[in-house]
Amino acid sequence: MKKVVSVIIPVYNVEEFIFRTVESVMNQDYKNIEIILVDDGSPDNSAKIIDELAKKDDRITCVHKENGGVSSARNAGLRIASGEYVTFIDGDDWVEPKYISYLLNLVESNKCEIGMNKNNYSDYNTKSNEEEYVVSAEKAIEWIYLGDIFVAVWNKIYSMQFLKKNNILFDEKIWYGEGMLFNIDCLQFVDSIAVGEKSVYHQVSNPNSAMRKFNVDSNLCGIRSLEIQKKHWRKSNPAIVDAWNYHRRAFNLSIVRGLLKSDIEQEYQELYDSCMNNLKKQLWISLKVPIPLREKLSYIAWAIIPSFMSKRCKNKVRIKIRKK
Repeated sequence: MKKVVSVIIPVYNVEEFIFRTVESVMNQDYKNIEIILVDDGSPDNSAKIIDELAKKDDRITCVHKENGGVSSARNAGLRIASGEYVTFIDGDDWVEPKYISYLLNLVESNKCEIGMNKNNYSDYNTKSNEEEYVVSAEKAIEWIYLGDIFVAVWNKIYSMQFLKKNNILFDEKIWYGEGMLFNIDCLQFVDSIAVGEKSVYHQVSNPNSAMRKFNVDSNLCGIRSLEIQKKHWRKSNPAIVDAWNYHRRAFNLSIVRGLLKSDIEQEYQELYDSCMNNLKKQLWISLKVPIPLREKLSYIAWAIIPSFMSKRCKNKVRIKIRKK
């Protein structure tokens, strides 16, 4: 396989991680790659680190720009990418040596324009197997909303010709839920995608990552992303509608838990009450979709005994604090 694969890595406040991230890409067993590092106005030493890395490998291109958010950074990378395919990696994560070759083989052997991986290594997952198959775009959309395929753009590969033909870029007004919006937009223009289940991507627990901290505005941005996605649908069926409604409702629980754990539910009382009411009113949505029984029982509990679940959520945080 002689095709060039572009690897785009947005860089912001990741000085502790970026060397390992880039080194893992430099050490890929598939060598025909270009590595585009986009410094999104990072205030730490990340910019200096990537400039030093670029001196060691002529496949690296560094872009330095004013801060505009992760969507802006990825778009800056897409605009200069010259590969036949593109994949994305977050600046605090790292990948196995076979990351590129695995994803490239996934799309090439299955003759698809998009490849998505179901599994990745994280604090919560060590699953991996050799399964790969082709599914319809509609099934992929449903799986993304249900969480069977992770919403982010990392751990996936896209044909650059396909992206350019359909004028698909990241919405720069969306900084949370931007990956899901990009993926859902892509899936409107294909009939099927290749799916793999071999873990080749390591998602790192970075407590300083803006994407992994609870933030009210970010969660509300994620809800806006969901609403935009629905407006962009060209493909829809009852299963997709149910899955979208489930994901929309899951944001209510995410916000409730986030407010409780941050001890700011009284500061956002109106939002908290609204989310709790939605959890009570729309229980049927979570019971209808194919999610694990344990998750369904959790939704039932939040709807029937909300005060108990709220206290339980806050007590868990207090126990963690005491342990520290």
